[in-house]
Amino acid sequence: VMEIEIKKLQDTVSAIHDEMFFLREREEEMQELNRTTDNRMFWLSLLSLFVCLSVAGLQLWHLKSFFEKKKLI
Repeated sequence: VMEIEIKKLQDTVSAIHDEMFFLREREEEMQELNRTTDNRMFWLSLLSLFVCLSVAGLQLWHLKSFFEKKKLI
């Protein structure tokens, strides 16, 4: 009877141990996904900033040339 109980406990401990390893691997995968997402968001933010500044510069250039043609400046 005692051997059966010890075997059950050993199986339970083994299952818990395997689950802990699985959770560790999953956590590492999630951390890697988080890092890659952060990296992509960084580059996307820089691209967005560049596009916004470019559009603002083009608008200023266009308005300046427009007002110079109309002789308002």
